[in-house]
Amino acid sequence: MKKAIKRHLSRVMAVCLIATGATSCVDHDYDLTEDIDLTLQLGGESLTVPTSSTDVITLSQILDLKEDSSIKTIETSGEYGLEKGDYALIQEGTSTPSNFDVPEVTIGTINGNTTTTELPEFYNVGIDKITQEAHPSFNAIHLQDDNVTTDLVSIESADLDVDIIFEVGYTSTDFRGTAYIEKGYVATFDPSWTVEISDPSTAQYIESVSTNEIRFKESYPVTPTHPLNAQLKLTKIDFTKVPQGQGLYAPGHFLIDNRLESSGNISLMMSDLPVGQKANLTLVTTTKVSAAKILKVRGIVDPKININTTSFDINDIPDFLSDPENNLDIDNPQIHLTITNSSPLSIELSGKLTSYSKGSETATVGVGSTFGTKPVIVKGNSTTEFVICRKSVSGSANDIEVADINSLIATIPDRISFHDATSKAIPEVAEYSLGTTYTYNCEYKAVIPLAFGESMKLHYTHEEANWDEDLEKYNFNTVEVTADVFNAIPLDMTPSAIALDHNGNELSTVTATVENEVKAGTPAQPSTTALKITLRSTGKNIKDLDGVRLVFDATSNSAFQGINLNDQQTLKFENIRITVKGGVLVDLND
Repeated sequence: MKKAIKRHLSRVMAVCLIATGATSCVDHDYDLTEDIDLTLQLGGESLTVPTSSTDVITLSQILDLKEDSSIKTIETSGEYGLEKGDYALIQEGTSTPSNFDVPEVTIGTINGNTTTTELPEFYNVGIDKITQEAHPSFNAIHLQDDNVTTDLVSIESADLDVDIIFEVGYTSTDFRGTAYIEKGYVATFDPSWTVEISDPSTAQYIESVSTNEIRFKESYPVTPTHPLNAQLKLTKIDFTKVPQGQGLYAPGHFLIDNRLESSGNISLMMSDLPVGQKANLTLVTTTKVSAAKILKVRGIVDPKININTTSFDINDIPDFLSDPENNLDIDNPQIHLTITNSSPLSIELSGKLTSYSKGSETATVGVGSTFGTKPVIVKGNSTTEFVICRKSVSGSANDIEVADINSLIATIPDRISFHDATSKAIPEVAEYSLGTTYTYNCEYKAVIPLAFGESMKLHYTHEEANWDEDLEKYNFNTVEVTADVFNAIPLDMTPSAIALDHNGNELSTVTATVENEVKAGTPAQPSTTALKITLRSTGKNIKDLDGVRLVFDATSNSAFQGINLNDQQTLKFENIRITVKGGVLVDLND
């Protein structure tokens, strides 16, 4: 406006001065500047300059965003449910993965035992081999630990690494030769167990019949000093089949009391027992447990997971968006929370979102069932994206509605943090490798579309100052500026103006008033508003006027709520007309 006034007034002044110069006669022998009053009156009751118009002013020109600004334009329609060119505050957070495990269990108390069984008497009546049937022998296997991690809640089944030696031999007071454990001799463990042959040499003469039974597949010689040592491994237990009171029978307490049953035939050869002689043997069976670990469980666990605080800074926001008088009632701000869970554990998450401005907390909202929202449940072995929003974006179960989330950005903050997060394991059966480190990582992205709700108030102040020291040569009564404003931005705008002096202070001798409100519109439905700005001088001279402070209060229009700001939305001023009322007095005296 100042440039237009100066330009048009200068033209009028030039015409008038040329006219006076053409009809004057100047005597160069005299200096008349000290005697002539060079004060000119231009115009009569009013002076109007020709109309003009501005170029189309795009919203991108108004925002004037830098490349690293957190406010971005959407490049592809459909991204975040927005249209190409829509403005959104998009900022990713920095996260540190949380690691957890269910510790491996090494069983502290491991025992077997030795039992003896009297065999029927061997008597050589002149045959090549004498065979007797051994009655069943029972050997105990005891596994116990009272310091098992309490992360284990219950166990349905487990993979174990339990080394068992099954020893078979004999003692005798009247025989020192070789006895033979015959093919078909069988050893049977509890039906809940899976036992494997762990040593290749053992596998030469013993075979697995079923998951819990082994059998001699050929005759094996033993002496009192060289018994059989079969190396076996307990690899799995089905705890749904163990007696009550065993397994993980209480938090931190594990017990297995089981027994091995063995039976079959024992033989002596004639070469070791002459004809007519007798031998009395006692069968000796022993179980030894050398090491016992639980490697993997299928059950319910409740490990401690510490969720690290995550925050994201918000960069290079236009000053007017950070004005403390703003109430950016964003229609539907969104925090996209992507959680990668490498564990089988499904967990429920709760936490707080807090915004900060200049180091001070501005607002806090809670997320999760602890705070009354829909639960945030992360399935095991998955990557899940949740959208924390004011109203559902997609209608899916992963949209977590938080009614007051917009309070975080009522004024654009410097930083938003997700903190005080807690996790609660979902009590469901899954399979866990004990001692394995699992990763639980939360990645955050703020997506805040610049579409406003009903309570939005955007306060924008702009100063046009340092106009021109030559203004002290002009004096006028009133200037009226009228224009037709074409608005394709979906906000109502109420402008006002304040005259400023050379120190930037409000000038009391010049009043500025603005009539009418610029109504909201869209590129498809722009509004047209006749705007009038009046500058009125109440003092003697206008020399103290050095600028104008323009104040725009933008608010939502009910017909356009939820429409996103877009780089194609525009303003245009047409039919700009400046009228100086009361004429202009120009003082050309130095």
